[in-house]
Amino acid sequence: MSSRIIESIAYSYIGRLVEPYLAEFEGLKLTLRKAGIDKSVRMYLSVRIFWAIILAVVSLISLIAIYIVVENFSIILVIILPILVLTSMFVYSWVYPSYLVGVRKTKLEAALPTASSYMTAMASAGVTPDRIFLSLTKEKIGEAIVKDAKKISRDIQVFGYDIVLALSQASLRSPSPKYSSFLEGIIGTFTSGGELQRFLEVSTETLLEDKVQREKNFIETLGIMAELFMVLGVVSPIFFIVILAMMSMLGGAGAENSTIMMAVLVYIIIPISELAIIVLIDAQQPEM
Repeated sequence: MSSRIIESIAYSYIGRLVEPYLAEFEGLKLTLRKAGIDKSVRMYLSVRIFWAIILAVVSLISLIAIYIVVENFSIILVIILPILVLTSMFVYSWVYPSYLVGVRKTKLEAALPTASSYMTAMASAGVTPDRIFLSLTKEKIGEAIVKDAKKISRDIQVFGYDIVLALSQASLRSPSPKYSSFLEGIIGTFTSGGELQRFLEVSTETLLEDKVQREKNFIETLGIMAELFMVLGVVSPIFFIVILAMMSMLGGAGAENSTIMMAVLVYIIIPISELAIIVLIDAQQPEM
């Protein structure tokens, strides 16, 4: 079943039930725009509820079949698990757009210095703002920036917006305050008759300085993480392994427990702690 057929079914049948409550989801509407999800709130909620019901029904049927076939299978699981599936889908539907907002914000801010530099070069050649954004759609500067430039060009060429209105709409749907400020600066320069090239030059310089500072901060953080890794991932495990090995060699009542503790340390604690450090480093790493 294609996604369009599913969307059509969900919008037609479930959308009718959702329609009276759409006023309660104004916040979600803004979040969808900032996340870059080009769907109405009714369509988004209808499709998510549709899949939640389908998954809950499938899990219920599967568990009933298992309950019939398997002896002593808990009837409580048959009741609780479909409810958990349904609840999880609703939570996922609510959280996922916010996650996309964060991802899009990071990508926009990462590509913004390069895009600003490119726009400065175009402005110095006397290219108008609308042509600058159109040209930006053909460059490989950053996926998020290029997509937004395509929407700005679409608003101008297809919907007939002027450059000020198109940039205002882009600013409203931007998840990044820095990118919104950049667009509003272009609007202010354009409407006040200022020099766009000068504004872009100053913005590019500021954005590049911010990028360098973020990378310096990351390098400092990386040094702290390296020390943490040495303590948690190397020194402490060796210390405890030696202690537990000595306890095991000495024998006695604690020998068996020390062997179990060593296995837990080697196969569970050390991998989890090192994985946690890797996740922390990855979370701190700035987008390039």
